[in-house]
Amino acid sequence: MAEVMLFLPDLAIGGAERDVVNLLNHWTPQLRTKWMPTLVLQRHSGGLCDQVPSWVNVVSLNLPRAGLRSSISTLWKLGKLIRHKRPQVVVAFHTASFAWVVFASRLGSRGTKVVVSVNNPFSRLYETSTMRWRLFFKWACKLTDCFWTVTPGIAEEMYSSFGIPKQKIVGIPSTVDVDMVLSSKDAPANHHAFAGGGAPVVITAGRLTAQKRLDVLLQAASILAAKIEFRLMILGEGDLREKLEQLAARLGISDRTFFIGFVPNLWGFISKASVFALSSDYEGFGNVLLEAMACGVPVVATRAPFGPEYIISNEKNGLLTPTGDPEALANALWRLLVDLKLRQLCIEGGLKRASDFRAEKVIPSIFVALDSLIK
Repeated sequence: MAEVMLFLPDLAIGGAERDVVNLLNHWTPQLRTKWMPTLVLQRHSGGLCDQVPSWVNVVSLNLPRAGLRSSISTLWKLGKLIRHKRPQVVVAFHTASFAWVVFASRLGSRGTKVVVSVNNPFSRLYETSTMRWRLFFKWACKLTDCFWTVTPGIAEEMYSSFGIPKQKIVGIPSTVDVDMVLSSKDAPANHHAFAGGGAPVVITAGRLTAQKRLDVLLQAASILAAKIEFRLMILGEGDLREKLEQLAARLGISDRTFFIGFVPNLWGFISKASVFALSSDYEGFGNVLLEAMACGVPVVATRAPFGPEYIISNEKNGLLTPTGDPEALANALWRLLVDLKLRQLCIEGGLKRASDFRAEKVIPSIFVALDSLIK
């Protein structure tokens, strides 16, 4: 039996975190006879903690999520853990912190294979870095045995822009646990915006960060408000919440905009909405799009590199708009709210597309990739 370490900063709700939880929940007893996982976290916290199966060995390094001190401590503590356990493979599931995991693995055990699951464009990490960090980044890439990319766009960028050999890149998309979504979506969502006979609800979900460009969604909502009555519901927490609430007030849409914060069962809310919107500047994959599709809700997303265009076929299973364009986003939302034929087309196409990423279809490719590393 081989051992694999799966690394994340924590289990806050996000795409990479959801992928790891989906993987562990489909890690059958038969698979455990060949590969036994250990989940390593910088800190044991986050909204997905209770969804990790009880049989999984979870190790917390008891460190803050971010900061130079946390990164250096991760290098030391993770390296020490790897030296003690000698796993065959370590997989870093968090793109922003992957370099520290790579160096910790190399310090801990030179025989351990290192995999980086790339769930956001490398260019975004690279462009915002100092020259010293870029050299650190390139060195870590050279020491990595394999990169798992969640979309073809990320793979293309890695070998065309960063010179990573194609033989080191394996495409493994993110997953959606359709059965869990379906079993959870009918749970009550107690909010007056969903009151019977009320206005349609446009909903979004995610961290309230600059990447998600919720300012664009709010501007689109202010444009849409001149055409149709609706409510806007925003699920999630983040550093920009106060600024976004202030923007909603300046735009005159506070009375129709609801910042809900964290909800343990977001599918119960999404399934009761009329349209799901994603307004990101970049989106490595976009798991929540598939979850909305699985709920039977039509989706609108920006052409953010690289996930939305991989998931959505425009006008067939959803609508795509340019990034940073509130007018185009408002128009797409309006179309899905008033065009019943288009709505139904996108709902049916979305259900089919979500099924392409069912966990049970994708996860076998992860074990094929693991096996290939130790042959």
